[in-house]
Amino acid sequence: MSRFFRPLTQIANKPYLPVLTASCFICVLSACSGNAAIQRQQYDFGLPSTPAVANASSRLLVGLADIQVVPALDSNAMWYRLQYDNAQQLKAYAQARWSMPPAQLLAQRLKIQMLASGTQVMSASDGIVTQPVLRIELDEFSQVFTTSANSHAQINVRAVLSKGKIILAQRNFSVQSPSKTADASGGARAMQEASDLLIGEMQQWLSQLAAV
Repeated sequence: MSRFFRPLTQIANKPYLPVLTASCFICVLSACSGNAAIQRQQYDFGLPSTPAVANASSRLLVGLADIQVVPALDSNAMWYRLQYDNAQQLKAYAQARWSMPPAQLLAQRLKIQMLASGTQVMSASDGIVTQPVLRIELDEFSQVFTTSANSHAQINVRAVLSKGKIILAQRNFSVQSPSKTADASGGARAMQEASDLLIGEMQQWLSQLAAV
């Protein structure tokens, strides 16, 4: 046997080679499994606070239409912008996603918060034409980084209150909430806080309209 093939044969006959190969294979699988677990990381808005319920006589009755979104927000992606680099470019976190699209997260939170504070909310598709309908257009729902270490949640919406074909009132809302950490986890928490701020402003706006 030549000198070239002898070392290879000696290695192949070693009893520990199958064990070493199996160990390497398990390590590769573990690494893949760990990466998959990170990629499956999902966020929602958590449990809402429960404000005191208003007196039944002062409750508002509002129909809520499906929230309309720009194409980029019609997915579970968690978006962010690097304002210090290129604020016009939306980027998505590769290893984090929302548990449902932003419009559904916001609608769910809005219904819970409004019902708890005394505003009776129903679906606009219920066909009750005697009550005003709130239509919301969601234009911005992203984490904005002003520097690599500082960011905030940004939500921009346009709200229209109508009755039949008549527009009763409309208003643009823009809210921000600072992120405690410059990552997806901090952005998710800040987005939840910004959503609550937005809902609070909307409730105040609707209450003022009802009092007129």
